[in-house]
Amino acid sequence: MKILFVCTGNTCRSPMAEGLFRRLLARHKAGGSLECASAGLSAVNGEPPSENAVLACREAGVDISGHRARRLTAGDLDQWDLFFVMTATHGYILEQAGAPAQKIYVPQNVADPFGGDLDVYRACRDELAARLEEFYASLPREARE
Repeated sequence: MKILFVCTGNTCRSPMAEGLFRRLLARHKAGGSLECASAGLSAVNGEPPSENAVLACREAGVDISGHRARRLTAGDLDQWDLFFVMTATHGYILEQAGAPAQKIYVPQNVADPFGGDLDVYRACRDELAARLEEFYASLPREARE
């Protein structure tokens, strides 16, 4: 199963989610059937992650410093099995672009920390970690093994 984490700029929430999800997969010793990446609806290709996103993740043992933003493309709609979006609005935009509703996972809204201080990013990281645990538990058992 291929999962794409989607936010607006792909410099804060979605790269944090991608890194945290990889850590979650390692902790659960999940099999190799799960792949993940991230993208942004309005991303500027090649932008580095925000400094506070890197710092907040580093505190949790996750290194996202090598991440570079990438804009979601029309081709992504067919390439990915599931889209984990940060807000219902992101989900709506994906649906309008042609992504089937059943391929869009909308957790409780994850607020955008962009421009916030490190504590704002820590809160976002912790919120994402909780939402990712719920998401992982909702995946079909065969995908988690």
